[in-house]
Amino acid sequence: MLVQGFELKLIFKLDQDTCLLDVPMQGLKDYVSSECMIEGDSLRISFSGMLHAQFIGEYQGDTLIEGNWLQSGQSFPLKLRKKIELKRPQNPRGALTYKQEAVSYFNFDKSIQLAGTLTIPKKAGKHPVAILITGSGQQDRDESIMGHKPFLVIADYLTRQGIAVLRVDDRGVGASTGRETLKNATSYDFAMDVVAGIKYLQSRSDVDLQNIGLIGHSEGGLIASIIGSKRNDLAFIVSLAGVGVSGNRIISSQIKKSLIRSLPTVTVDSIISFEKRALNIIMHQEDDKRAELSISQALVGPWLQGQNAEVKDYFGMKTVDGFETIDTKSTLARYKMMMIPWFRYFIAYKPSEYLPKVKAPFLVLNGEKDTQVLADLNLSGFKRIFNASGKTNYKIKSYPNLNHFFQHCHTGYLDEVEAIEETISEEVLNDMSVWIKEQIQN
Repeated sequence: MLVQGFELKLIFKLDQDTCLLDVPMQGLKDYVSSECMIEGDSLRISFSGMLHAQFIGEYQGDTLIEGNWLQSGQSFPLKLRKKIELKRPQNPRGALTYKQEAVSYFNFDKSIQLAGTLTIPKKAGKHPVAILITGSGQQDRDESIMGHKPFLVIADYLTRQGIAVLRVDDRGVGASTGRETLKNATSYDFAMDVVAGIKYLQSRSDVDLQNIGLIGHSEGGLIASIIGSKRNDLAFIVSLAGVGVSGNRIISSQIKKSLIRSLPTVTVDSIISFEKRALNIIMHQEDDKRAELSISQALVGPWLQGQNAEVKDYFGMKTVDGFETIDTKSTLARYKMMMIPWFRYFIAYKPSEYLPKVKAPFLVLNGEKDTQVLADLNLSGFKRIFNASGKTNYKIKSYPNLNHFFQHCHTGYLDEVEAIEETISEEVLNDMSVWIKEQIQN
């Protein structure tokens, strides 16, 4: 489903008179419907509580339901396709050649218990360890998304190469506690959770204390950079589709990349000009209500009146019976979401404040078809900052035809991720393994 430039995947799990909803990109899982009614070919599913939404559709055969998602006074076309069980050839099967241990530990103030899995070679002795850090949105230890478990695959591959791996449920997910803290948590808080993982590993007798490193995907790369700027005891950092420019630029580039699929360039440029304006207001106005008022005043003023019909429609202005009407409820709700502490922190993030302080060897990898963290934009950002600071122990590499999850793809957009059988490119796995071993040997 496309919502004002953002691709949003919804997963409906139907079971007689009940439906469970997953929204992977928002960390929502198994949200129970308040109503699920099938009458002939018609389907109506309602969700109360914080969602307060409804899906109304009709069956088009056995594998397709066409309808509309209704929320906040808005209607969005939505097609549901019956899930086909896909092969995941990289998921480990059969007897493992390494040990697998369930672990848990507390964060710095012991208010949250974090739970995960440590995979470690069977060979006796002390082992180098990589801590995996998930991307944005609360995710489980495998970074499960659309039927894929990329962190499970990475952990399996690296551990078979002699590198132990710690992967952990994010706070508030799976076996980790702390869901009540998420309302105010930021990337910095998540970074401190990773630091707790480092301290846990340092307490073990089977860990090589000189060779503990971080592998972060997407926001996880940003988190690794924050940690690396404050510690001199990391053996390596790997950034997978990480952030090399400000969070403000990341958001603008994501929206633009999504919109150009369906709108002409002149329309997209106009929309992005206002998106940047709104983000700037949020960055500099700390009071939520004042920020919302400033955005509203900027939107309903002469700027929108001078735009073409597609821009007006994007922001909620429509012509009905010859009269222009505007409903900014949905648009302002999206901007209000950007005012939560996590989003404010992300928008204000500047890699130039952290990367120059990172002493650890740094590997930066991006897929050239990534539509979430654009390769050219972010890799050039990393290179510019590292060179300006005199850092030499870094390596940057991009991969043709790989998406945000380092899968071989056609378009790079999220709507094709589930259908791809590959979870992560073997070339990327090998490059990580070889490079990490080089840092350990050095």
